Amino acid sequence: MTTFSIAGGDAAIEKIASETSSLKTLEKDPPPGPPGLVGRAKLDIERISAALMATGRYGATVDVSIAGVSVASTSAPDVAQRSRRPVPVVVRVDPGPVFTIGRVAILAAERGHERPTRIEPREVGLVTGQPAPSGVVFAAEAKIVDRLRNEGFPFARVVNREAVADHARKQLDVTINVASGPRSPFGEVTVNGTREVDPEVVRGRVPFEPGDRYDPKKMIELRDELAKLDVFSSIRVKEAEAPDAQGRVPVVIDVEEKKFRYVGASAKYGTTEGVSLNAYWGHRNLFGGAEKFRIEAGSSRLITNDPKDYEYHVRTSFEKPGIWTGFDDLLAEVEAMRERPDAYWRDGVRAAVAIRRRLSSSLSIQGGLEVEASTIRDTFGENDFLLVGAPIGVTFDNTNSKLDPTEGVRATLTAAPYFNSGGGSSSLNIFKGQVSTYWKFDDDGRYVLAGRLGAGAIVGPSATEDVPANRRFFAGGGGSIRGFAYQNASPKCDSRRPTPSKALDCDDDQPIGGRSLLEASAEMRIKITDTIGVVPFVDAGAAFDKAYPDFGEAIRVGAGIGLRYYTAIGPIRFDVATPVVGKDKNDPTVAFYVSVGQAF
Repeated sequence: MTTFSIAGGDAAIEKIASETSSLKTLEKDPPPGPPGLVGRAKLDIERISAALMATGRYGATVDVSIAGVSVASTSAPDVAQRSRRPVPVVVRVDPGPVFTIGRVAILAAERGHERPTRIEPREVGLVTGQPAPSGVVFAAEAKIVDRLRNEGFPFARVVNREAVADHARKQLDVTINVASGPRSPFGEVTVNGTREVDPEVVRGRVPFEPGDRYDPKKMIELRDELAKLDVFSSIRVKEAEAPDAQGRVPVVIDVEEKKFRYVGASAKYGTTEGVSLNAYWGHRNLFGGAEKFRIEAGSSRLITNDPKDYEYHVRTSFEKPGIWTGFDDLLAEVEAMRERPDAYWRDGVRAAVAIRRRLSSSLSIQGGLEVEASTIRDTFGENDFLLVGAPIGVTFDNTNSKLDPTEGVRATLTAAPYFNSGGGSSSLNIFKGQVSTYWKFDDDGRYVLAGRLGAGAIVGPSATEDVPANRRFFAGGGGSIRGFAYQNASPKCDSRRPTPSKALDCDDDQPIGGRSLLEASAEMRIKITDTIGVVPFVDAGAAFDKAYPDFGEAIRVGAGIGLRYYTAIGPIRFDVATPVVGKDKNDPTVAFYVSVGQAF
């Protein structure tokens, strides 16, 4: 039986000693005889002393007695043998004071013609007078090496460290000897492990050339770019431990290829939208150059709607990386769909081709051509549309996760001019933008504040009815303003105007969409455990009849709380929301949403 005696009665010190002590944690697993008990006790003295040093207590004393005899005594095993069972064990700890940082010296262990800039102790966290836990010293060494590597010294290392605890001053004096090594540029890149993927595709993603200044951030960027190819199950990017004959840093890329074919399905449910089902088949390396090919089919608005209002789509997409440089990708997509939202009925096909250029690890631009042919029936009648456009877009994303980001910014901006040879206006210019940002309040990302702002405008048509219904803006529902009915936070039909033949029924509650949109959301994502989290949230916004948001119209506000179950593939989301401001008779009192991934 193990007990603890702490000088001063400090509960925090007792907790450290108890959690560190193998005598305590292994009480139910007794050692093989008295010598094993004494050995375990001596090990505890070292373990607890090291744990107290980690808090800056370099003058701590730790002793363990067995049946009243210190384990430092040669008679301890015999006493333990004769003692009653269970053997009484007492761990005595005098933690002593917390030492502070004293004198600090960061010295160059070598002299070369290329010297790094001087590193001040304060810059790496060694501040005279501040507490001196051992972790601060180790962290300072890591920061020194990182600083030198960022200056172009890839072989920088700490040669040795001398830490002297001055018990008279209660301070820790630290001397760190550093070898920067030569300032070396990047060298040749070697690719290992490719069997069916063309290794030139891998080399095309390398964000540096031989002779470029060494930058460790480029190594991280390289690995991220290779991961985006989605053809490797394992990626290891490493630099040589010594310069080559030209004084450069060779880089080796070791990869293992994934299974290229895949099949899958997904489901989503919202009380305001119904059930959505989706199935897909894909190939990650269609022609050996990491080309992505995918066919998917899906149906939505199921169960909660009449079968005549079920929606269907079939989509084929293709992506070819590195068509010119390693960072120019060809994108192509063909889609056929049947849409039956409350605002309109649409049957159509669409084809698009685009080039995406990556400007940096987080910034890309995209431009291309799009053709869409549709027959649309809404409250303004039935019309055929043929749109030909040239959409361009900019995407910025430096978040740390696609499905569950805890930090960073994600933003998209698109401008799409279209020529319409069918009904409505012949000129159609659609502008859309959305930005979401994430702030974590702790290192583990257990408390994350997430915000989203989206806006859109359609310029050119003089009236909403001149815009094809599927291109209008709608608000309300699970991907928009939670708590409101699907598309219901949008301009409504005026039942007083005549309804043309071949038109959907018009009443004052029928959404028709608008020419502008404004939406905002805020969430506080709180992890209760590693797998369970809660998310209180608020959404606000509306679609507007004019080409710009009109704040004279009603702004809808919905609020609620969500439950998150965190899995390896991303969080499973269950949200409950209710309208707070702007509810009408078509909106539910409470709405539920289930899907994979965060709301934004």
